[in-house]
Amino acid sequence: MEGKSRKIKILIGLIALIVLAFGPFKPKDKNNENVNTAEVNLKKVIIGLPGISNQTLEATGIAVNKGYIAEELKKVGYEPEFIYFQQAGPAVNEALATNKIDIAMYGDFPITILKSNGGDVKVFAVDNSRFMYGVLVQNDDNIKSIKDLEGKKVLYRKGTVEQKFFKEILKKYNLDEDKFVSVNAGGADGQSIFSAKEAEAIFTFYYTVLYMESKGLGKVIDSTLDKPEVGTQSLAVGRTKFLEENPDAAVAIIKALERAKDFAKENPEEVFNIYAQSGIPAEVYKKAYSADLTFSNFDPAITDDTKEKMKKLIDFLYDNQIVKNKITVDDIITTEYYDRYKSSK
Repeated sequence: MEGKSRKIKILIGLIALIVLAFGPFKPKDKNNENVNTAEVNLKKVIIGLPGISNQTLEATGIAVNKGYIAEELKKVGYEPEFIYFQQAGPAVNEALATNKIDIAMYGDFPITILKSNGGDVKVFAVDNSRFMYGVLVQNDDNIKSIKDLEGKKVLYRKGTVEQKFFKEILKKYNLDEDKFVSVNAGGADGQSIFSAKEAEAIFTFYYTVLYMESKGLGKVIDSTLDKPEVGTQSLAVGRTKFLEENPDAAVAIIKALERAKDFAKENPEEVFNIYAQSGIPAEVYKKAYSADLTFSNFDPAITDDTKEKMKKLIDFLYDNQIVKNKITVDDIITTEYYDRYKSSK
């Protein structure tokens, strides 16, 4: 027994010498390079974003480009997988509803429709509290205001945020929408119809009308630049079950959005260059975001203003029969994860 015990001690000693000489064993990847075992065990977070060619805007666009989301998630044991949806809202909604993605950052309009139709999701942070829209008209000297469009063809997609913008800006000026000839068209189709001069105006995203104006296709006569209350929000939303089971991931994303806000404030020109990778010139984005070049609208905090805008949106969707079920603000928004973020600072 004594001899056996002595052999075991010698074996342990040899193992210790090998470890000291060559270091502990580390797994290798296919290129025979050391792999960090902590990274091997990272849990994946699938994040859906609206965009084309792997580009998106708002605070998220910066957080992705600068690597903030990946960095913050890695700190708590996660890694992101980004999936981009050219069809934006409807496609992201379907992906959330079918558990294809865990989290998304996109417009409040489709998010609220998803929740109203039974989607089990929760908004946990703000991506952009001041998402803006504009009105582009033909280069006609007789059209100087929205009132001048009465009796003329105007384009917007019904059942979308563009319809909400159309209705609310008319209400702002006490105009009767029945006096306008509304045509259900937007996106590429709407731009094509407008460019062919088959309509006098198009109501759509502000950076889109500014870009078309820069191409000489028309002139912008109005926008939410000075009417932020008419605009909407881009929000961070997650599947409720995922958020409940992975609260650290939600907090990490909030931290990344906060870093993006701080970066934007200090580096506005670089922000516009990042956005310009989508194909629209940086100068267009600079004008589109000119209402606040400190980018306070990128603050991820859920505020009373966030909730008030959501309440108005819920009322709009229900009153205009876009949804059949009327939810409450508390049904769709949670401050739990932002509160966790604040307590962790």
